[in-house]
Amino acid sequence: MLEIRVESEKEKEVRRSFTILVIEDDDRVRTLLKDILVYGGHQVIEASDGVLGMKYLEEGKFDMVLTDLGMPAMNGWEVAKWVKRRIPRIPVGLITGWGIHLEEEKIKDSSVDLVIEKPFQVGEILEAVNRYVHLL
Repeated sequence: MLEIRVESEKEKEVRRSFTILVIEDDDRVRTLLKDILVYGGHQVIEASDGVLGMKYLEEGKFDMVLTDLGMPAMNGWEVAKWVKRRIPRIPVGLITGWGIHLEEEKIKDSSVDLVIEKPFQVGEILEAVNRYVHLL
């Protein structure tokens, strides 16, 4: 007997692929983030610094930006402010090893949507992406 199963709208949404810009100066962390996101079914564009990340944002369409906080040339706060001024609909996640030292007021002022502390878990990254990108 042939069984036909119709996928619900919720299941389709869960399976939806997003395009995510990952801005991280540490090659190992950037590769790990890319691998996690690709495993989750997403498309990933990588930038090794904020300046290159801004260039990619001007040239392409993204559903989310994940950026490291501590980077040379342009830090994560500056990236977040730049993104929110130009493309306010895009969720911005700040990835940091300094999580316990971040001030709530600074997070609010920079328009960062979420903070992910290092070290992070695979599920934490995928859950954060799904939670924030579904708000679009």
